[in-house]
Amino acid sequence: MPNKLTRDRAEQRVMEDLVNALLAEQFLDDHASVERLSKGEWDAIITQDAQMKAVQEQFGAGADLATHVYRWHLEDAVIVFPVRASIAQPYWFEISYGLCKASLHAGKAALLSKPSPLELMGHVVMLYMNDPVAVDPYGAVKFLHMIEQTLLQTSFSLENEQPAAHILGLPQRASLLAAERKAGYRDRPFHPVSKVKQGWAYDECSSYTAEFGRRIKLNWMAVKQDYVVSGLEEGKELFPVDLLLSDEERSQISNELNRRGLGEGAYTAIPVHPWQMSAILPEQIKRELEEGICIPLETETGTFYATSSVRSLMPENESPYHVKLPLGIYSLGGLRYLSAIKLMNGQQAEWLMRQAVERDAVLKTKLFLCDETKWWAYLPEDRDLFADYPRHLSALVREYPAELVQDADIRLLPMSALSVYASAENGHVLDEWLKLMGSDRSEPAAVVRLFHEVLVSYFEICFRLFRLGMMPEVHGQNCVLVWKHGKIEGLLLRDHDALRVHVPWLKANGLEDPAYTLRAGYPNSLYHEHPQKLLSFFQMLGIQVNIYAILRSVSQYYGLSEESLWEELQTCLEEAIQKAELPDEVANVLQEALFVKAVWPWKQVVRPLLKKQTMRVPGSMPYGQGEVANPFHILNDFKNRRDRLCFVFNQEYKV
Repeated sequence: MPNKLTRDRAEQRVMEDLVNALLAEQFLDDHASVERLSKGEWDAIITQDAQMKAVQEQFGAGADLATHVYRWHLEDAVIVFPVRASIAQPYWFEISYGLCKASLHAGKAALLSKPSPLELMGHVVMLYMNDPVAVDPYGAVKFLHMIEQTLLQTSFSLENEQPAAHILGLPQRASLLAAERKAGYRDRPFHPVSKVKQGWAYDECSSYTAEFGRRIKLNWMAVKQDYVVSGLEEGKELFPVDLLLSDEERSQISNELNRRGLGEGAYTAIPVHPWQMSAILPEQIKRELEEGICIPLETETGTFYATSSVRSLMPENESPYHVKLPLGIYSLGGLRYLSAIKLMNGQQAEWLMRQAVERDAVLKTKLFLCDETKWWAYLPEDRDLFADYPRHLSALVREYPAELVQDADIRLLPMSALSVYASAENGHVLDEWLKLMGSDRSEPAAVVRLFHEVLVSYFEICFRLFRLGMMPEVHGQNCVLVWKHGKIEGLLLRDHDALRVHVPWLKANGLEDPAYTLRAGYPNSLYHEHPQKLLSFFQMLGIQVNIYAILRSVSQYYGLSEESLWEELQTCLEEAIQKAELPDEVANVLQEALFVKAVWPWKQVVRPLLKKQTMRVPGSMPYGQGEVANPFHILNDFKNRRDRLCFVFNQEYKV
């Protein structure tokens, strides 16, 4: 069981993410029982109300930076917490500010306590007890259970936190694994229940998550060849064992197939995650197991490690082949299966992006794609691609580009690793990079230069793809920086199945509709009639999730103001727009959406989990989109206020 210190750290992290999600998604707005008080109003209250003054004394030292105070009246208590005006969202809560619950009784001193995330969310659910559209009772129970598991699994993760280690100085394979482990400690930034793998206890988390770094031996399922569909070209004979196993390991599988009368092409051996083999498949494919369509093999072979995505595994040896496997667990509210449809659509998306690379000289040298065309899946006799079966027994063998893995000087750095830091020496990846460039963390200008280089490289590639009518799912887990001798040489993309497109721009650039296979009658997020909608996914996943997580980690670790880094972010966007050599139509869309419009789209993470789900593709992550003020408008307001204060100060003291 994790110790108290670790449990407290887990609770603080989850509480900060939860409160900020509630604020961003406006859960506490427009309720008579919830007040948002200005600092002046709060200061006036505590001079007259002894109970509120006692609450004030519970706040942390950081609360001096707060600009407002939320006061939420319950039946016989009040929850109070300070917030500050923010660029990313209207109000931001820092865990250092403190959050206090005061149980009030007339004529008595207030009983003060710190509510847990679970208790706080319980009060939110009660706040919406008469609004089942916004908060479905069943969804609320599930979400509370997710918080409970998140707290426990986050504490597992933190208790196993490794000492800060060099990443860029390690050999490439070891470097990538270390970066994946580092990224695993944060998972999906700002998501209060991102860490939860529902139903997993300590044994599963310690065996199968990246943070623990344990070896995973693949299990294997022999599937009758007539029931296997793959992404291979017709007539091409290739099997998972050929790519994932050594000669000796392949012999072990081959010998068992022959010994059991399953050889000579009658069956294909498909790798299975060991947890999936024992916990999910016995019930999912019960009939197939009884009829001998699927036969579990006794041989466990092929040694891999979990990456931060958990279901994608990287090899112990120097092989360029990683493997992505279905897992019947819920994470981020979605089931982590791997459907044949997703694999097919990912293959179509990759084909389209490879065509795009040929049409852009810069993408040709700076954009790299993992090969995700080698996949195999069980398909039932009725060939129903939307049935449950292809989702739970399949495998994608992801091949990393030879020109990258064969270059000993290249390091592959998932952008998600840049959003994580520890308090120890070498706590942030940029520390090591700074040293290699002859600088250190005491030089803010050097830190900002590296931040600038990462952002401009990333933005330019995103904008060149957007110009052609497409936008990948560019969050930090999918985007891998290609780093060499202290420079960003390009961007490697993986997990192509969510490439979104605007067909008119594709066709205008001589590209074709990828012809995705979609479930009839269900909404999809892959095709967009308007380029602005396509760009919204870049704003949400690319900036608000990926880049803001990096910005915030750099701000906190190196002591740089978020305002100054947002200014740098704006400069990087403007520079990337220029470098991307965009037609006027595309540049105008970018300028309008990024800098002119008063609002930006906001990817909701809590509301979709609480709402009653209708017309949702089975297993997909719940999706919701709201709005926030354009961060660059807020940035300008901050700068204007700062300039006015400087003017008043200068006039007062004749500086």
